[in-house]
Amino acid sequence: TGAELVLSGSQWQSLPVLPADGTQVFFPYAGEWLTEDEIRAVLDAVRNAVRSICYQVAEDARRIRAALTTTGQTLLTRQTRRFRLVVKESDYPCWLDEDDENLPVVLDAILNRGARFSSVEMYLVSECVEHILSSGLACDV
Repeated sequence: TGAELVLSGSQWQSLPVLPADGTQVFFPYAGEWLTEDEIRAVLDAVRNAVRSICYQVAEDARRIRAALTTTGQTLLTRQTRRFRLVVKESDYPCWLDEDDENLPVVLDAILNRGARFSSVEMYLVSECVEHILSSGLACDV
């Protein structure tokens, strides 16, 4: 027969609820088919699985937050005899919405390949006179 695991917010609430602080776990009629040690083993397995998932979600959230936080660092500098191209992270706002068709690609790049997501400023500088000849801003890079 199938086992049933019931999550209940309190002893006075009979309907199952989403897990939260103080959630109690009950196995209806578990004493008829599980020993105390087996019940404890099942609860330990459930607790370990929930902790593992929560840890992974927290770690992914930290990595996403870090990838979306701009540092202003110089990403690239290329130089010829007379010109220098400088590319820096910008604090210009980026928009990454849940409706964005690029969201799965961006999240995959952040979580699996260590990518960052920000706006980028580009400057073309004349080495002769140390003057910015051109500049541009690319958003959502």
